[in-house]
Amino acid sequence: MKMNKIVSASLALVLGWSGTAFAQNEVDALRYTRYGLTGSARIQGIGGAQTALGADVSTIASNPAGLGMFRRSEFSISPALSFASSTGRVNNNSTSDERNNIGIPHAAFVFSERGIESEQGDWRSATFGLSFTRLNNFNNRTSYRNTAGAEDPTIVEYFTEQANLQGRTQQDLDDEYDRGFSTLEGLAYGAFLFDFDDNGFAIPTSRVGTINQSEEIIRRGSQNQIDIAGGTSYRDKVYLGASLGIVTSDFRQERFFRESEESLESDFTNLELRDEFRTKGTGLNLKLGIIARPSDVIRLGATIQTPTLYNFNETYQRSLYSTFLPGEDYSAVEVPGEFSYKLTTPFRATGGVAVFIQKYGFITADLEYVNYANARFSEDDDFGGNDSYFDDVNSRISSTYQSALNVRLGAEARYEVFRFRAGYAITGDPYRDADFDGGINTFTFGAGLRLTNYYADVAFASSKVNSLYSPYSFNDPGAVVPVVDIEDKLNTVMLTVGYNF
Repeated sequence: MKMNKIVSASLALVLGWSGTAFAQNEVDALRYTRYGLTGSARIQGIGGAQTALGADVSTIASNPAGLGMFRRSEFSISPALSFASSTGRVNNNSTSDERNNIGIPHAAFVFSERGIESEQGDWRSATFGLSFTRLNNFNNRTSYRNTAGAEDPTIVEYFTEQANLQGRTQQDLDDEYDRGFSTLEGLAYGAFLFDFDDNGFAIPTSRVGTINQSEEIIRRGSQNQIDIAGGTSYRDKVYLGASLGIVTSDFRQERFFRESEESLESDFTNLELRDEFRTKGTGLNLKLGIIARPSDVIRLGATIQTPTLYNFNETYQRSLYSTFLPGEDYSAVEVPGEFSYKLTTPFRATGGVAVFIQKYGFITADLEYVNYANARFSEDDDFGGNDSYFDDVNSRISSTYQSALNVRLGAEARYEVFRFRAGYAITGDPYRDADFDGGINTFTFGAGLRLTNYYADVAFASSKVNSLYSPYSFNDPGAVVPVVDIEDKLNTVMLTVGYNF
């Protein structure tokens, strides 16, 4: 498939191999900014629409003003089972992978202190909350297979092009071979995948016929937030709250890219490129919220969240292995590296409305604004930094992403102690100019049981998102490269059990 409008508009977001050891790019910026469905089973059952709802433990992380509605203290815990599947399609070849995960994506404690009704003044409560929320589940496994035509350039030609673009010389690469590999083209040279002609121009090793390609990408980890919040009530008409969010992230990725040749007319047999990196970080943000209740029928809510300020530390290593006839094996291993950097995610603003239908239930909706183009990387002075690299990355973030609206809709029906729920969420398309829809659609269903001091809720959420991926690209936009259409699905079953006291 040729690089076309679809790919050029979005491929930089999901591009595989880079000539630099730094892994920080626009893909990382989106990964740590775009959240999945969060909250307790009750909230997930209504599509996450909770900004105007209040009086649920999930409000600690979504709209802390909802704490002002609590009249009793509360504790809840929410275990969940996730089923993730990924399908990679390229040139009529389709490969599917699955990965399941069990964990506790939400837990919360609320302490409410409310005075005697007759002695209350204008400010009628002081409620504090502590919650743990999983913002993202990174566990995923993607693979694909492809056959490159006899005239199509492959990753070997990509290595060669990188060497020429970077102005690498044979002496330069010989020196890297002696002191330890630190670049992708150095690894390819060390594995004898290209050499130099008499004019000092890098040329790829000889190969004949079609090339079989495959890649396996394994991701692990999660992004979590601990919120410390407080809320209060003014005459039970206006509720105010604030929370401090402490975000932790642990992301690990392994990639195994392979090429093989079946023809015996050249010495080349196969290669395997491995890439491993792990990024761990912490961040801080502040959230302010308000809920107004002009009547018993309607509630209006709004929140603003400051940009999250992250500090990340990354470790990485790459290696390349090749085999030639008659059984000659070569390997080149990159010197393990470590790098620290900072990331500032965009500001977020959310508005919501909830309409109550007497004792029979409610309908609620949220609208969230986030401008993904405003994410910014910066260097960590303690590790030297790389100004020009981050300038280029930040420029690509601005040109690739756009602002988006995330819509969440939900409803709950009540019958005696039973609750029945349904919801729908659209996570807006973050890409500025792409011919495919990068939005995430999520359908949810749920049910619950409410007793005097105990409650239990269960929810099912199903989401799907499409993206494009290519393991490499060339300076020539007309060059033929494999373009993989990836469809990721995530189904989650969550149970929340809680106790009021």
